[in-house]
Amino acid sequence: MLMNMLTPYIENDLRNYYYPKIVKDFSPSVAPWKIEVLETRRINGFRGFQLQITFDIEPTDGGQWIPIGKDRMTYEISSGPEVKLVNHTHLKTYKYPPE
Repeated sequence: MLMNMLTPYIENDLRNYYYPKIVKDFSPSVAPWKIEVLETRRINGFRGFQLQITFDIEPTDGGQWIPIGKDRMTYEISSGPEVKLVNHTHLKTYKYPPE
């Protein structure tokens, strides 16, 4: 359920980063099975409902689901829901199309 809620935010942030700087022919897509949760924590401990979640994500081309890169993204989520990108680190760019 968390991935369904966050996927539109993740795709939008990746689109802004990848297109057209890294890929010019398409904007990247995100498949839920290409998202790995690395860390979750409550920002104010047990006193609040503000969460910080860090993901490793492999965006794909969207058609053949070929990975085009790897990114680490941290989001802050609070009630409302309010979702804010806190940190985005591009880890790797894969050669596209693969040989």
